[in-house]
Amino acid sequence: MSLIYRRRAYQPKYTQVISDYLGEIVPFAKRVDKLYLVIPMVFLKTIEWSIYRWYETPIRRFYGIKGNELIYMITKRCNARCPKCGIWKQPESNDQHLHVSHFINCLKRLHYNLYQVTLTGGEPLLYKMDVMRIAEEARKLNVPMVIVSNGTFLDKQFLERYNELGHILVISVDSVEKDKWNEFRGRKDFDIVMPKIILARHVLGDKLRIQSVYAKETASEIPKVIEFCRKHGIKHNIQLHQDFHGDWHDPDGATMVDNDTPCAARKNICIYPNGDVVKCFDHRKIPLAEEPLGNIAKQDIIEILCSKRSTEISKIMKTCNLRCKNMSCNKSQNLLFK
Repeated sequence: MSLIYRRRAYQPKYTQVISDYLGEIVPFAKRVDKLYLVIPMVFLKTIEWSIYRWYETPIRRFYGIKGNELIYMITKRCNARCPKCGIWKQPESNDQHLHVSHFINCLKRLHYNLYQVTLTGGEPLLYKMDVMRIAEEARKLNVPMVIVSNGTFLDKQFLERYNELGHILVISVDSVEKDKWNEFRGRKDFDIVMPKIILARHVLGDKLRIQSVYAKETASEIPKVIEFCRKHGIKHNIQLHQDFHGDWHDPDGATMVDNDTPCAARKNICIYPNGDVVKCFDHRKIPLAEEPLGNIAKQDIIEILCSKRSTEISKIMKTCNLRCKNMSCNKSQNLLFK
């Protein structure tokens, strides 16, 4: 046991302990089919619950070791105006933007459980200093990190330090033709970003990735992006179109849902720009998850994730069949990019 868990007790209020215990034990007892087994099974479950409660973080009994991805939408703000995405249309105000220290505290609390931390947006590099602080901390905690960016704010100094930290950078590219690029970005920045992609390839090597959205609008462009990546030795991934309140459309004949695959997002921990915690950014489509699980600026992340509603939502998501289950954030980096 000592090889896996460190003895650092988490001490919530007694009412939270009781609520947490009952929230796990009661549903478990109901699943025991044979009446004569209820008492011994509950006894054994109580022992398990107690061990996981008082050794390291309680969320291990739900998710296991290195079983989670922490995804931080650091901002909804973006310098681009991509028609595929509507996130930039509703940027957070200054008073709604989480101070980076709250997220770093969250990262420190969870790092034993994380196989990856991902920063997305909006455009994450609008907050380049905060991003670098998180990247530095992730390195100290031995948690791999991924940034998903449009590439506009990349520079040599940032790339060289990011490369030293050993993290991965993903740049969104849906066309390598100038006119289509500018149309897809809503900005005439092809001549600005393309040289930065080449620079990133030179500095980061195989830690640079390119991701494209496969939509009706990009069907004829993606083969060109794939050829560009092959030419420059950049790993590439295709993300099926998802509805982020943009103007693009699903590709013809694309299969968006796989009924036989459990949704991996139930193990995700997602943070909005204001600190709200959800399981996935589409969780509000689940009735029980219409409201956030909590806010890391006001509550400890362990307390949030160990709440009864959080565990119940995870159970629901195991059989959830919303189209967002196909998003790349629900898949390992090793499986995504080729």
